[in-house]
Amino acid sequence: MSFVSVPPNSEVSMSLHDFTVSGEIRELATVIGEFVRDEIRPREAALPPDARFLPQEDVAALQKLARGAGFWNLTAPTELGGGGLGAFDMAIVDEQAAKHTFCFPIVGNGAFGYPPPSILYGASKKQIEDYVIPTIEEGWRSFNAITEQGSGSDPARSIRTTAVRKGGKYVLNGQKMWITHADKARYGVVYARTDLNKGRHGISAFIVDADTPGMTIRPIPVIRDLWTNEVVFDDVEIPADRLIGEEGEGFAIAQRFLGKFRVHFATTSIAVGEESMRIATEFVKNRESFGLPVAQRQGVQFALADAKVKLKAARWLTWEAARKHDSGQNARIESSIAKLYATEAGFSVVDSMMQLMGGMGLAKELPLEHWFRDLRVARVVEGPSDIHRFVLAREILGSAALPSRS
Repeated sequence: MSFVSVPPNSEVSMSLHDFTVSGEIRELATVIGEFVRDEIRPREAALPPDARFLPQEDVAALQKLARGAGFWNLTAPTELGGGGLGAFDMAIVDEQAAKHTFCFPIVGNGAFGYPPPSILYGASKKQIEDYVIPTIEEGWRSFNAITEQGSGSDPARSIRTTAVRKGGKYVLNGQKMWITHADKARYGVVYARTDLNKGRHGISAFIVDADTPGMTIRPIPVIRDLWTNEVVFDDVEIPADRLIGEEGEGFAIAQRFLGKFRVHFATTSIAVGEESMRIATEFVKNRESFGLPVAQRQGVQFALADAKVKLKAARWLTWEAARKHDSGQNARIESSIAKLYATEAGFSVVDSMMQLMGGMGLAKELPLEHWFRDLRVARVVEGPSDIHRFVLAREILGSAALPSRS
């Protein structure tokens, strides 16, 4: 009896990827892991339990050390002064770079410099000279402003912020929500509608300096320690040469880089899951309950085994997405799978490890409760989990997944 029907002449294919890691990248990852252990974690451990982030003087000191050690802005192209690492190599490196408390706003997050918004790698020569190179060389912070109040998970259709051309300037009006780093940035990339009738093809991207008159920024406290911001534009005038690309190209340019950033989120989620496992494993090895070592409890053993399986599966899915991205192919589906599975797996693992450690798992002197909140946010940003499920369902079902039109 056959349970699977394969149509004649059909092709059954499997995507195979070479996950070989070069010796140079292995060595770099090891050195960065040692940097995290020896330089970052001690600074974090010295902070009060309710600290929200590293003080700026510590960040500056760490960035100076990172520059001297040769791992500064590893994601930036070599011709612009960066490391030029692809998505796969960065996934290997990032997994070591992220094994510390304040890893989601990683000390720079580009191991360990502040990279410019990815869209700017497609900017004009002058824009690269004025913004990209100073960001890489001097550590300028920046922000990306896409999401708006009520825009939900389809910002391309619901962006209401407008940019109207008036002579040699554009005038921006509107409101952006949940924008990370806007309160600490030197400049940002703002997505606004230049044509009200063209959907996502009417969205353009602009570089806006943080001190531009008419732009106001208000912090919005959220569940994690790194807060987001509301950014309001009230007749904000910017030079016309701050337009990135052509009018209407903003969203399309940005989409070229979304997959790579989703890989980064997935890798960071795996890293904190691994680190929470390490902490919990050491804890249960040295505890007893009712006269029996905790490590001999089957429930504890199974929780650790399940965590191991989830993180390994997440890693391979993430590496597949990274490899495909580096090959120049469309990795949209693979990136969605990696981001969905890895953030859900990381959250589940940290939650499980907290449970194994009881009250100690909840204590602020350990980073698990911090990661728990960060990972809860990671399941929403860069596409909520259910949106990625929707994307995958449409890929599987095609038009059958869409509402019928009468």
